[in-house]
Amino acid sequence: MEYEHFYFMLEAASAGLGVGIAPWPYVTDDIRFGKLTAPLGFLESGHEYVALRRATRSKKSSIFCDWIAKEAQDFHGSVPTSPPNPHSNP
Repeated sequence: MEYEHFYFMLEAASAGLGVGIAPWPYVTDDIRFGKLTAPLGFLESGHEYVALRRATRSKKSSIFCDWIAKEAQDFHGSVPTSPPNPHSNP
C-alpha cells in the first residue's frame, strides 16, 4: 500500500497494519517510547544540513549555530546503527 504522507504510513505501522520504512528523525520518539520498532536498524542517508552565516558574525548567530551543532551531534549519537539484540538484557 502506498500513502501520500509519512504520517499516514507511520500511523498504519503503529496500528499493526504492516511495516514502513522511514528516516530516523521521523520515528525517533515513536521508537524510544515503544510505539514502533526498528528490527534492522538504520543507515546513514548521506544528507547534510548547512547553516550559512555572514562573514561578520553576530553574537546571536554564533550562539544559535553552536547550539544547533550540539543538538545535531547529540541526535546523531542517538541513532542506532544496528538492530537491537532481542536476547540481551538491558
